Amino acid sequence: MASQSNHEVVFFQALSQDGFVTDSDGSAAWQGPYFIPELGFHDFIATVTAVILSRATYDKIAAGGKWPYGAIPGIIPADTPLADIGAPVTAVSDEPAAMVAAARARGDGTVWVQGDTDLAMRLMAAGLVDRLELFVMPVTLGRGTEHIDRHHLPGFALAGSTNFANGVTKEVYLRG
Repeated sequence: MASQSNHEVVFFQALSQDGFVTDSDGSAAWQGPYFIPELGFHDFIATVTAVILSRATYDKIAAGGKWPYGAIPGIIPADTPLADIGAPVTAVSDEPAAMVAAARARGDGTVWVQGDTDLAMRLMAAGLVDRLELFVMPVTLGRGTEHIDRHHLPGFALAGSTNFANGVTKEVYLRG
């Protein structure tokens, strides 16, 4: 049987110093100025063979009409048909194990949990996320619509951190 080690499930997310992913309007646009090549996003994306997105995130993407992940297949928990924008997406059961199994079936590489904190937390609670890569931006928002308490991540331990010249800190947590 093939090893699952190349099917690592990773939640790769940016957040403010006080843990908000989105601002009070639900936007993550505030993060943009801090994304520099040194953070490693392009290197990370090069390893991704499937991305798990929430239905709400997919619907926002579909409203814009363009799949932002190129040929990377998307796995979307949905019990009704997805809007067809020519994207390589598959609707699956809202059950965490079904989402991860469908993503792992797409190839030998990283499964990226993207775009929805509640979905990521459900997958983490089910023991299906292997690693968190959290990018703490040098901003305090005070409030927002999605929040991560990085000081309380049951089942995960901080494995290391890297500081960047623009004030961003990358924190890597491993399940263990």
